[in-house]
Amino acid sequence: MVAQPRESTEEIRHLQRCVSDLISVLALPAIWSGGEPSRIVDTLLDALLRMLQLDLVYVRLKETPGRARIETVRFAPSQEYKAQAHEIGQLVESWLGAVPQEWPPLMRNRLGDRDISIVPLGLGLQGEIGVIVTGSERADFPQQTERLILSVAANQASIGLQEAWLRSEQQRVANDLDGRVAQRTTELAGAIEELRKEIAERKHAEEERRSSEEKHRVIVEAANDVVVSMDEKGAILFANSAIRRIFGYDPAEIAGKSMTMLMPDAMQKLHANGFQRYLSTGKRHVNWQGVEVIAQRKGGQEFPVEVSFGELTSDGHKVFTGFIRDISERKQAEDQLRESERNLQMAQAELARVSRLTTMGELAASIAHEVNQPLTAVINNASACLRLLANRNLENEVLRGALEEIIADGTRASAVLARIRSFIKKEPAEKNSLDINEVIQEVLALAGRELSENQVLVEQQLSTDLPFALADRVQLQQVLLNLIMNGVEALTAVADRPRLLRVQSRMDESGDILVAVSDSGTGFELGLDRVFTPFVTTKAKGMGMGLSISRSLVEGHGGRLWAAHNSPNGAVFSFTLPATVEKFS
Repeated sequence: MVAQPRESTEEIRHLQRCVSDLISVLALPAIWSGGEPSRIVDTLLDALLRMLQLDLVYVRLKETPGRARIETVRFAPSQEYKAQAHEIGQLVESWLGAVPQEWPPLMRNRLGDRDISIVPLGLGLQGEIGVIVTGSERADFPQQTERLILSVAANQASIGLQEAWLRSEQQRVANDLDGRVAQRTTELAGAIEELRKEIAERKHAEEERRSSEEKHRVIVEAANDVVVSMDEKGAILFANSAIRRIFGYDPAEIAGKSMTMLMPDAMQKLHANGFQRYLSTGKRHVNWQGVEVIAQRKGGQEFPVEVSFGELTSDGHKVFTGFIRDISERKQAEDQLRESERNLQMAQAELARVSRLTTMGELAASIAHEVNQPLTAVINNASACLRLLANRNLENEVLRGALEEIIADGTRASAVLARIRSFIKKEPAEKNSLDINEVIQEVLALAGRELSENQVLVEQQLSTDLPFALADRVQLQQVLLNLIMNGVEALTAVADRPRLLRVQSRMDESGDILVAVSDSGTGFELGLDRVFTPFVTTKAKGMGMGLSISRSLVEGHGGRLWAAHNSPNGAVFSFTLPATVEKFS
């Protein structure tokens, strides 16, 4: 019953790390936006090395006309083997061969004196940009989530590099054309032949531009997200093929139609009003980058999307281009994560209640004695009243005294039962402002019989000027009772010195409330590093869950619980709780 929540916790943490890493990878384009290819490569290597805890990351970008070859490598700080980038490139080719398209998806080879798992990935649709090679000494590398992150990172890097080269090429072409136009203008009168050459060069530049545009179009068409453009009237100018998969529309079907056809009815008017307001004022009232909204498919089904829009002015007219990402699966994963967290909290609460019931079972004899004492007194006083009535001794003061004692003893028994019922009842945790000293006194009363029977001397050092703590009373009682009962058990084996149990409350240096329970018992038989380990116990009939549950309860209140050796004998368990601003009067 305990292993399953722990496995769920590990799965949740694993999913959280995976989602966090994917978000970090998807955020990389924002970091290297406008940067050179070398900067993109450096950022990519550093991010992958950190996120996936790799031992080796190597990137090589192919040399093409106008672009120099880039070859870079990163090693983990713990990696003893170091080499230059070209040496790693030669080593990779010796392992995998010279043709990246024929490389296997995964292989394990020797690097230095250690084995390493190698995962090569092509950059570009057919690896035309270059390759990225990652390596880890872990035998289970890459896991499914790691392969997903590597694939997304390679795609992001490919797009970023293409855009960087495209910007560089466009700038180069523009600068070249401007220089040539200026030169030819001054020579126009006597350079007809030169004019022909200029026309030819312009034609060549136009072909290059068209080629660049075609490459850009391929990138847009290959994108998983919807890429859509609209004019100043809100009419759709262009949509890539992803709109068919996500919205159910053919790109040609929606050309010229209003962008509002991709929105539910409730949003269409809001969009139209906001869009017209922006065209009139130039002021944005919502964020255009990464905003989450509700979209509508062709069949009328609504679903969540993440939208980012940019603006371009061409020939005096505005053109708006946006990226629309379907986040349905991400939202479902977030809902499942929240449900798993709720189930985990319920399981922890039930486990804590079982622990309280177990503790009360251990105190059954003490509880019976605590209830029996006032009940015996009630019986004795009632018998005395009957005897007085039988002897016709009807003095009012005598009868009143006996009846008052009966009421007092009945009230004391009722108070004992009320404390027990409050401790073991099954109710959701409810945090209120509590006097920690009052809670300590309640728990000492519950454990009073056990302390007396085991001849334990209780020393209380409770500060009287403590602020309130925002906490659940039953959970704090459970923590304190567990610590006190552990101290009593540790003292049962002591025969050569006083059996002393000290309970302290005070403010610590950080401004938190600190409670410490110390004993002069036998100390830690298992060692400090194991006392909070679940299912580890020195009790013959113990579950080994008391301290583990107590630590979880304290941490749930924003505090911490720890153990230390007591001088000269025994153990000290201390915990802190955040203090409220409210003070005792």
